[in-house]
Amino acid sequence: MNPSDVLFVITAVLYSAVCVLYLWSLTGSKLQTGRFASGAATVALAIHTAGIAALGVVLRRPPIANLFESLVFLAWALVLIYLLIARRFRVAALGPFVMSLSVCMIVVASALPKSPSPSLVSELSSRWSIVHVASCLIGYASFTLAFVAAISYMIHERMLKAKRVNVSHMRLPALSVLDSLAYKLVSIGFPMLTLGIITGALWAQSAWSSYWHWDPKETWSFITWLIYATYLHVRIIKGRQGKWPNRLLVIGFIGVLVTFLGVNSLGYGLHRYNW
Repeated sequence: MNPSDVLFVITAVLYSAVCVLYLWSLTGSKLQTGRFASGAATVALAIHTAGIAALGVVLRRPPIANLFESLVFLAWALVLIYLLIARRFRVAALGPFVMSLSVCMIVVASALPKSPSPSLVSELSSRWSIVHVASCLIGYASFTLAFVAAISYMIHERMLKAKRVNVSHMRLPALSVLDSLAYKLVSIGFPMLTLGIITGALWAQSAWSSYWHWDPKETWSFITWLIYATYLHVRIIKGRQGKWPNRLLVIGFIGVLVTFLGVNSLGYGLHRYNW
């Protein structure tokens, strides 16, 4: 086990403990437990960051080339963005979802093949590839959090209509807060995905002498981009809020899953090396 593996194991254990703390803050009477959980999550994120840095030192490149590295980075981005927005929007109730997702990503990543060599094929050595992959992954992390906010909105709304009130429900943010949070997260994720698509096209031009190939991942990235563009159009231009825009976020997240994981199972295309 190399140092980065040890740090990732510690990170997963700490994220699991933080998840329990967040759950306790929802069911217990002490609200400061949620603040303590956020502090512990910050410590865990620092260890996670150290693990990614250690892996990068060993590989002598940014560790975002294959699925193992991408999942580890995605889990890191997920927690980072959550902690940045948690204090402003007071959404500790979403903590268990975020931490459990991050733990699952790290556990799944640990079972995947790791990079056998510090060197990469020439196409992956392009400076555009680093910006492309990092931008897309940060966008995916933002969209994942927007999905969590949208699902929480729907659960909260349904409980209100059914007049089912319990402690966990009372700790959920208000519907307006969840709706605003989802919008802010898409406002982060959409430009990041846009940057990822643009830099991906520049990378494709330098590597394969063409900006666009209608590769499965390229196609689904564009479909996903259109879904979130539609959400922003409905939210900003049409002024719609609430149930229907949040349903678009669920559809958009399906697009993210297909783009990030689904098309790789086809076994062909320019992105097949990501496994």
